[in-house]
Amino acid sequence: MKTKYLTLSLVLITLGILGCNKDEVTKPDNNNDLKASIKITQQLLSFREKLKLKSGSSLPTDSATWYLEGVLNFENANNNHQFDGLEFFYDTLVIYNSGSSFTLPELSNAFVYFSNKLELIAQSQTISNFAFNAIDISITPSGLKNGETKIAMVVGAGSNAVGIYTAFGSTDYWVWGFEGGKCGAYAGQGGTSDAAKQLKYKFNHPLALPTPGYYTDIESIVAYGPDFPDVNNPGPYCDYKIFYFDATNTGIWPCLAPDELNYYLSTMPYIINAKRPGTKAFINVDVMALFWLNYTSEYQHWYTLNYGYFQQYD
Repeated sequence: MKTKYLTLSLVLITLGILGCNKDEVTKPDNNNDLKASIKITQQLLSFREKLKLKSGSSLPTDSATWYLEGVLNFENANNNHQFDGLEFFYDTLVIYNSGSSFTLPELSNAFVYFSNKLELIAQSQTISNFAFNAIDISITPSGLKNGETKIAMVVGAGSNAVGIYTAFGSTDYWVWGFEGGKCGAYAGQGGTSDAAKQLKYKFNHPLALPTPGYYTDIESIVAYGPDFPDVNNPGPYCDYKIFYFDATNTGIWPCLAPDELNYYLSTMPYIINAKRPGTKAFINVDVMALFWLNYTSEYQHWYTLNYGYFQQYD
């Protein structure tokens, strides 16, 4: 899993430090700066490891809620939080205890239970850019003599806007390149555009407004598919973070579907950071559609990433 920073407002409300034994919890003031986020992430990672040990340690209800909610968000909802069609899912786990504190084995069981539930929710979706926005956990003792306590989960989820880029829609089936227009059921539409041109436009027109300024010491770096293997590519053509298809002289001109195109939008921030020279900022990218005809036929996208030192205006 990539290094991630916890930025969810739901889990930045309170903070507890898990003790080695029992119930002493320190809660500093809420702070959203990077150093505070790193510290919170480290504490959640430590808690996740302690869940595996299932020791006899325990936490009071408020701290148990914070840690369980925090680690579920870190694992499942660490994303850009730009969503369309947000909807909510619910589930409740009933356990039997005093309701005033929770042991690590109890919290470990709850973590596994809700993690499995989230996985089932995700697997039941039909959109490739489905993601969890935020996961809210609440713990409520029922007041019954049998000690019944309810741990409730409310999950907001939907169609992710794919980072800082506008997502492709349901009719966006594009020939990989060479101004082939749309394909599949939409063949003959799209004019002289193609998948490479569509990706280039979205990459260079992010949703966020740019900060006024200029760049110095600019340099260009090339990236292409084999640099970034990934078996999670949803397309039928390749297992890379950038489109790269060896057609082995089959004569197939690839038709990229919306879910595959959105996948390339989602991988772009990773590629930008992976190719970033030192501390230079990303400026823009040119996307070329290339076709190599030799002993095999290779269809691919070739990214030329431009970086420089950003100088913000006063």
